[in-house]
Amino acid sequence: MKNSVKFCLTALTLLSFSCKEKPKEKEENIIELGKLNKETILDQVPTAECYLFVQGKDSIKLSIEKSEDVVTGSLAYKFYEKDKSFGTINGKLNGDILKADYTFQAEGTTSTREVIFMKDGDKFIPGYGETIDKDGKFVFKDNTKLDFNTTQALIKVDCE
Repeated sequence: MKNSVKFCLTALTLLSFSCKEKPKEKEENIIELGKLNKETILDQVPTAECYLFVQGKDSIKLSIEKSEDVVTGSLAYKFYEKDKSFGTINGKLNGDILKADYTFQAEGTTSTREVIFMKDGDKFIPGYGETIDKDGKFVFKDNTKLDFNTTQALIKVDCE
């Protein structure tokens, strides 16, 4: 009798463990095949693009990654007989306007300033205008009064 009671208790214990539901994996990271269309998937993948302006000994190089409307990347200015600057950008693409913070090194100092580019086909055209110092960052005084210098258009190139 003792053995049959032990056997029943052991069997019940094993059954109770085997019937427990396994914890569900986080569903937010699972993508079922066939649930998303190709465009939706491609929109979620960051795309890398590179742009370059060269005129004589002057150059501007812009390398960006876009993920939806967020843009990150690098930007470098190299003008003959002027201090060169290089750094990172972090901003947003709103229609044809790329507005970003450019954190860069120049003359051994780290600075941040606002940059605005207008996209025109396979080109980015830099915007120039009056700037003011706002909390340690140079920003355009009036974004609606920028001069987009088409003679310095950055043309799309293959990324290296």
